[in-house]
Amino acid sequence: MEFNFQQDPEQTTEIPLPFNVDGTKCKVFFDLETTGLGRNNDIIQIAAKTNSNSFNRYVIPRVDIQIEASKITGITYSHGTNKMYVRGEIVEPVSLHKALLDFIHFLKEQNQPIILGHNICNFDIPIIVSKLKECNLFSTFCETVKGFLDTMKVARKCIPKNDAENLKQQTLVKQFVGENYSANNGIEDVDSLKTLYDRTFTSLVKSDDVFSVLYHNCMESYSNLLKNKIVSRPVCMQLAKDGISLKHLKLASVRDVNGLKFVLQDQKIPRKSVKSIQEYFQNEE
Repeated sequence: MEFNFQQDPEQTTEIPLPFNVDGTKCKVFFDLETTGLGRNNDIIQIAAKTNSNSFNRYVIPRVDIQIEASKITGITYSHGTNKMYVRGEIVEPVSLHKALLDFIHFLKEQNQPIILGHNICNFDIPIIVSKLKECNLFSTFCETVKGFLDTMKVARKCIPKNDAENLKQQTLVKQFVGENYSANNGIEDVDSLKTLYDRTFTSLVKSDDVFSVLYHNCMESYSNLLKNKIVSRPVCMQLAKDGISLKHLKLASVRDVNGLKFVLQDQKIPRKSVKSIQEYFQNEE
């Protein structure tokens, strides 16, 4: 089994620094299609695009594609014949492991890119992270990308409520690009998102908008603090965004008398929360 510190943030011994996107030239626009609408479904398409290159793999699902998902994506698959169709046209699917390997190879060619997608923090990233871990490829993925950026979060932060009917990608593309496109097809989704980003979001994105691919793992590490209302969810999100888990804070607190304070100050955590976290570790001793 492939395993290193990046695969399990609870085992890491280095405390990540705040993200800085300055000098990051490569952005990969990314989208998944799946067998259903939940996070536990199988991937059936991985699509991505840079300024000059495109990536597309259809993936053999291990479970049946839900009827509603087929209606949305136009993708159907027969386990009996091992044939996949996209809107009636036959395509050649590959295994999940090969699709992920190919995707990582594509990303490596881009020199530590940032992955961008619409609503990927809540959907695409948790799914692909789960599948990468299943295939023992997560640590390689972590070494290959710098982080991810959710354009829905940027839109929610920067676009006034009255300026858009909703924040769905298809709605934003129609309003700000003036184009209609076939939503829920991976290739068309990444093409339209790139156009939307280039025309609308480029000047709006800041370093704070980039998340570590370990974000969800780190958020899980704070479950006890959240359950006991020791710190707020936004504080945990700020730390997790940069890949800082509870284990990192514990390491900082035992290495130096002021180590924890310095880490939290670097993350611009409010003084009240800093004190609460310090007391939490003191009570553990």
